[in-house]
Formats: sequence, C-alpha cells, structure tokens
Amino acid sequence: MRIIAAILIIFTLAACSKPDPNPELKDPIYSDLQAQVGAATAAVEAEKKKLEGFEKDLAAVVPQTGQIKYAQKRVFESQAAITRLEQQLEYLKLKVEQRQKYAQASYKKAYAKKEEWPDPKEWSSYQAEQKLRNAKRSWDVKERMKEAGVMIDTGLGHKSSAEGGEGGGGEKKAEGGGH
Repeated sequence: MRIIAAILIIFTLAACSKPDPNPELKDPIYSDLQAQVGAATAAVEAEKKKLEGFEKDLAAVVPQTGQIKYAQKRVFESQAAITRLEQQLEYLKLKVEQRQKYAQASYKKAYAKKEEWPDPKEWSSYQAEQKLRNAKRSWDVKERMKEAGVMIDTGLGHKSSAEGGEGGGGEKKAEGGGH
C-alpha cells in the first residue's frame, strides 16, 4: 500500500506545472529586440569615438586654410548622428519594456487556456515586418529585374541581362535572337 501511495505522490508532483515567472526570455521577438538594443548601444559608442577624433582634427586644423569648414561639417554631422542613434536606442529600450509586459500578459492568457506560446504566427509576421522595415527604400529597375531573372530587349536584335552587358553575360539567351 505504501508503494502505491508513493507512486501516486511522485506522479502528482511530476504532473504539476507552474507558469514560467520570466516568459519573455522564451519570446523570440523579445530576444531580437534585446539584440537590437545591444547593436544600437555599440553604434552610439562607435560614433562617439569617431566624434572625439573629428574634434581633435578640428582643434589641429591650421587657420585660414579652408580645412576648418570641412572639419566643422564632420563634427556637426557626427553630433547629429549621435543624437539620432541615441533616440533610436531609447526607442528600442521602450520597445523591449513594452514587449516584456506584453509577453508576460500573453503568456498568462495562453497558459490559462493551455495554448502554445509564443505564437509562431506572431514571430513570422514580425520577421516579415522587419524585412520590409530594413529593406532598401530606393528603386533600382536593373537590380529588381536581375532578382526576378528578367531579360531586357535592347532593340539591337538580341537580348541582354539586366546587368547591362550585351549578350546576357553567360545567362540564357532568347531563341531566334540572332542578327
């Protein structure tokens, strides 16, 4: 009888599950935001070091040689970059704090409903959003056509690749495109 009671006690203790006190540590979005904070901090520090060098250059400039304007411009641009990077760092810190609170709340809801957490759909949509947010904002027709594998008709009786080289540069040519 004692053996059966001991086995039941072991199973009940093993079956008990408690909610995670720090669920945000399992959240991939939270981890990514933390990594971005680290990268932004490093960028601020690197720019501050560059500013120190620019300020030394400004102090060493020979008067009335025309170099002072260039040195002042570099100092001003570096100060502006530091301001922008510090603002970005503060924004990311706020995002991390917000994500931590959200992760804790959503984990509690998912734990109560016995659902999977973190939601893989949320992670995939976050990745897509980040990809779009970090994408180039300029439009280069030749590059887009190269990515799509589209050939350009040059009007000379043959087709070339989007790279601008004649004859396709080793890529497939359209049949019947000879002179």
